[in-house]
Amino acid sequence: MNINQFPALYEQIIKILEPYQAYLVGGAVRDLYLDKPIHDLDFALASDTIPAAKLVADQLGGAFFVLDAERETARVIIKDENAQRMMVDFTRFQGKDIIDDLGSRDFTITSMALGLGPDDKVTDPYGGAQDLKDRLLRTTSERSLADDPLRCLRAVRLAAQFGLRIMPDTKDQIRKYCKGIAEISPERIRDEIFRILDGPKQAAAFQTLEILGLSSFVFFKKVTDQQIKNVAFLEDLWGLFLKDHDQYSAANWSLGLLVHRLGRYRTELQSFLRQEPVPGRTIYQLSFIAPLLDNGKGEGKNINWTEILPLSNQEWEILNNSRLAAEVVLQRSRMEDPPRPLDIYRYYRQYKSAGVLGVFLALAVVSSEYEINSHQEAWTNVLNICRSFLEGWWEKKDEWVSPPTLLDGDNIQSEFSITPGPQIGYLLESLREAQVDSGISSREEAIRFVADLVEGGIELTE
Repeated sequence: MNINQFPALYEQIIKILEPYQAYLVGGAVRDLYLDKPIHDLDFALASDTIPAAKLVADQLGGAFFVLDAERETARVIIKDENAQRMMVDFTRFQGKDIIDDLGSRDFTITSMALGLGPDDKVTDPYGGAQDLKDRLLRTTSERSLADDPLRCLRAVRLAAQFGLRIMPDTKDQIRKYCKGIAEISPERIRDEIFRILDGPKQAAAFQTLEILGLSSFVFFKKVTDQQIKNVAFLEDLWGLFLKDHDQYSAANWSLGLLVHRLGRYRTELQSFLRQEPVPGRTIYQLSFIAPLLDNGKGEGKNINWTEILPLSNQEWEILNNSRLAAEVVLQRSRMEDPPRPLDIYRYYRQYKSAGVLGVFLALAVVSSEYEINSHQEAWTNVLNICRSFLEGWWEKKDEWVSPPTLLDGDNIQSEFSITPGPQIGYLLESLREAQVDSGISSREEAIRFVADLVEGGIELTE
């Protein structure tokens, strides 16, 4: 184990905890074996959990929270030397000692504890270190999933995240206890799903959910093979675009051609995917949910997705608009001619920034049609159409998406003696479309254009 994996504040924390019988537990110990950097810490204490947490917060200038007073669970949030937020959790032993505590945890790979003294060893009563070496995932005991069925989803996440094989007896336990997920709050399910969507291997995780019979409890529907293919396409694509270095090749020729045609927007796409409509939940994660929503029925009944996945209004707006936008792009992809600037203006007027995601959702849908080289010309045509939509958003936004304001409502009222009403909105929108379509660029041209409309007595359209 490489002790240098610990955050810089670790030594200060364990020094503060010297008077307590404390152990480092959970994911941090697992990550030590995997030689992965450690960001957050979990400590299990025999007693005095809340006073110990408060002492750490006071001495290191962190924020202190009691999460569960009855179970003596607390959290301290500290900023490290790089001003990054680090969470330090404190819990009381579940049982008389650390062995009992580890026995109450979910999987063997997280049922290990490291003593805080300089010579302390890892306590590993369930063989978690060997399971990590063998790339196996198994429950610490059968009661692990019975006590908290949400751990069924966590098993899928850990298997995907660390490339582990879920043991047959653990699979049997998942199938046995997954019905309990129906009693878990949608918020807890949502949070676990978003941890899965933080990657890697989102498509494999969704496929495992389906194989283990979890999809019907999480999404109230089956996840189809086509939906998994769409998620896999996005997973591969984002993997290429989100790399820090330039990578304009892919094992799949169609992906390689896509990155070649659209790779100029790598930096912009990275920023777009990392946006957080809600703190801690990104557009990147939402992108994998969108393909699941294309089938609105489960068990013969309409699905109310807002109840299944309690997301914010902004997140649902992004999801719904991106799916509708994808339909527009798909329709356009069946045409030979690229969209006109006016088409692109109307597209983003309707779907806003979600139109960007809609482009890639459309590509995910049609990608399976172009898996062989004989379709290279058709695939290139689709990519050119998609490039036009992205060009409008990221290169020609001021010309095609948000043309500068030449006249506002007050100007039209005073210039043409028009009383407030829907006619003003119609005239302004007509002017904006003319700026995009006809190149109107000055106030004088704008006044002449509106004057012609007013004098022509054009009726308002719906």
